[in-house]
Amino acid sequence: VSDLMPDFWAFWQAAREAPADEQVRLFEQMLRRPHAEVYDGVLRGLPIAPAELVPRALAGMRPVEATVRSLAGQLAAELPRQLTLFRQSFPDFRCTTPVYFLFAAGAFDGATRGVGGQTALLFGLDVIAQIHGERLSPLVVHELFHVHHDAVVPAAPETLYWAVWKEGLATYVSRELNPGLAEEKICCLPDLPAVNAALPTLVAEVLSRLDSERPEDYARYLLGGAADIPARSGYALGYRIAQRLGRERTLAELARLPPQVVRPL
Repeated sequence: VSDLMPDFWAFWQAAREAPADEQVRLFEQMLRRPHAEVYDGVLRGLPIAPAELVPRALAGMRPVEATVRSLAGQLAAELPRQLTLFRQSFPDFRCTTPVYFLFAAGAFDGATRGVGGQTALLFGLDVIAQIHGERLSPLVVHELFHVHHDAVVPAAPETLYWAVWKEGLATYVSRELNPGLAEEKICCLPDLPAVNAALPTLVAEVLSRLDSERPEDYARYLLGGAADIPARSGYALGYRIAQRLGRERTLAELARLPPQVVRPL
């Protein structure tokens, strides 16, 4: 585990009262350059250019600063606890993936990204604070499951059906391992009533594009790439499918379903 937050707080002490352009300059000097491999992974391939994203994220830090400080103190203890609980459902889980706690400049709350030629698990405390507050468990479980899933089903296809399954199953696992939380508090469910209202359109569209590898289809259903359907509606579709399949299969069995089985299901 690499905790980059001490470097962030040193940067923030210097940049907090500075004008926006000076904040960006200090970010480049004190964070991005010293941790170039990490931030190359953080800021690569985003729908918003870093030149726009970074100053926006810095401008949004003050309202969540106290929460980010609290999270920075919690995560080092929370991650080992979550690993122990996670292994109760997935006893074959092995976490050899590097983990980073960092300021993600608004890019994500939790994500796997390439860092120095290997896959790493990154937690962006600034976005976690904005989206989840201090509620860490659902997000940690969601991201740990992605690490496990990638290990037990290597070389999965980069198709829409697998993306919907992957995110939906991670969301279902997060729900099952956090039974005390209301469904709407689970990472990373979108607005379920809005998705349910759009189901006739969503189901027909996704079924017609199951094998699509087009980035715009991924963005439409897994990000916020469409104005006519709820953002991240694919998470809800995958979640519903995993719920139904979970009636007859354990979480560990669901995790090991290969692509050629998942697609017809």
